[in-house]
Amino acid sequence: MKKILFRADGNAQIGAGHIMRCLSLGMAARELGILCKYVTADDSFSGTIKEYGFECEILHTDYYDMEQELNKCLEVIQKFQPDVILADGYYVTHSYLTELKKYAKLAYIDDIKSFAYPVDVLINYNSGAMEMNYPKLYQDSKTELPQLILGEHFVPLRQEFQNLKQKPVKSKVTDILFSAGGADPERIALRFAREVVHNEQLSGYKFHLVLGAFEPDVEEIKKLAEKHTQICIHQNVKKMSELMQQCDMAVSAAGSTLYELCACGMPTITYVLADNQKLGESSLCGKGVMKSAGDVRTKTGFWDDLMEMMYLLAENCEERQKMRESAVRTVDGMGAEHIIKNLMSSEGKDVS
Repeated sequence: MKKILFRADGNAQIGAGHIMRCLSLGMAARELGILCKYVTADDSFSGTIKEYGFECEILHTDYYDMEQELNKCLEVIQKFQPDVILADGYYVTHSYLTELKKYAKLAYIDDIKSFAYPVDVLINYNSGAMEMNYPKLYQDSKTELPQLILGEHFVPLRQEFQNLKQKPVKSKVTDILFSAGGADPERIALRFAREVVHNEQLSGYKFHLVLGAFEPDVEEIKKLAEKHTQICIHQNVKKMSELMQQCDMAVSAAGSTLYELCACGMPTITYVLADNQKLGESSLCGKGVMKSAGDVRTKTGFWDDLMEMMYLLAENCEERQKMRESAVRTVDGMGAEHIIKNLMSSEGKDVS
């Protein structure tokens, strides 16, 4: 039996994105008869990984210092003997990856182009990945260019986002989804809730706030929801695609959630809250798939602009229809399977 070892982390500081996309890949691999194991620095997401039916090895190390975990990680690798190691995290170093590559075919998921990663396969599924010019990066560094797997065709979504039946766009919006991601370090969810309940133009809509496992203001938001019935809180959502399809439009941080919204054909207003989100957000909005409210950290008048954008989009059925059509063309939901099949192939051809 073929084996894949995933090395990824998630916690209150970095959110859930790295873990969740690796779980999507693991589920696709399991469907193809491949045995998967996960290795994490701490136990923040070990329960989630086990709920999905996978084994999780906890290193009991600091996620931001991957050099010091190397010996422990190599012990796990030597015992498991994987055919492929897939690393996903912003704290990898050149020497760390070089060492892992000695033990198996090595893949890395990237979206920030920190350096020329010494790996066999480099994955960047974000919109705009082709614009990052990896060949030049590797040419300049004199590091061997890996196989490149690039673009939205490879977005690793969970099975629930595959083959979705698209509902008609309603002429009148009633329900709006909001997501700030798994950790919400900028504390956007609470500010959003406060803004919408005091905005008269938006008083006729119900807002569905998806709160991540590490949301810092969950109690304050619950208190607000008790006073204002237009705020509905969702936690530990088991079937996100169903919740998304119950809504008519969305507001979301520019992370992996955007691609789930695309698969659901959801007209979406997005915003940036981290530098690594800028290219993907710019590319999706440039293609007319979504609308940008800008960078929440730096844009003057961000909240007033966002409230107005929501109202105008909710009132424009024709625009929402166009956005829905663009979104479903962008993502087919089969990206995880596409990646796994490429990883297990020995051909090593670039794909995009």
